[in-house]
Amino acid sequence: MFTGIPCRSPLDTILLNNDPHDQPTQHQVSLGERSEAPEQQLQELRRNASENEEQPKETNADEQNRTAWRTRGELHVGDYVLRSWVDEKVGNKLLVTWIDPFVITRAESHSFRVKNLITGAESDSHASRLKFYADKELQVTEELREHVVSQGIVLKVKTIRKHRWNARINDYELLMSWQCLDATEASWEPMRAITKGVSVMVEVFAQRPGDVNLISTVMDN
Repeated sequence: MFTGIPCRSPLDTILLNNDPHDQPTQHQVSLGERSEAPEQQLQELRRNASENEEQPKETNADEQNRTAWRTRGELHVGDYVLRSWVDEKVGNKLLVTWIDPFVITRAESHSFRVKNLITGAESDSHASRLKFYADKELQVTEELREHVVSQGIVLKVKTIRKHRWNARINDYELLMSWQCLDATEASWEPMRAITKGVSVMVEVFAQRPGDVNLISTVMDN
């Protein structure tokens, strides 16, 4: 039957008001219109992505080079540093542990004199074996000292090279060479402490210089 009423669109069901008393109306929906806000957001995203691609990313090598520069160029007397310790050799590789901290007491062109915070023993170390830990403002607390002690490094004596009297500690000091360490890493150690570990080696060394006071001190210990 023909009524002359225009055909209803299927979309009228969706676009009608929820009020059941409202008369059905037709709605025109333009699919060609686009909001400017999403378009601007897309352009902003594209611009940010392009800028990120242009910015060079820092590689591991860059970070290592920056750290190495800090090690060689900015260490000063009074700074606290980490010191590398070779645990063992596996194949052709060395397993290295960083021991902390030591304090720098003297700076040379390519090396530094560093002091152990617990024993006070000083030794020379090449700049490549050190890493910056903290500046001289670091507070050496009891907790920090306990941390140093807990690392418990045990060195094996290679030879005793020299001796000297240290009035501050009222004892002789022995210049010790350590196995697995470079000759530049020899350190002055209190004779009493060394005698406890290698008494025979100390007695043999005392006979060579012909220092009567040294021999007497060794015998008393």
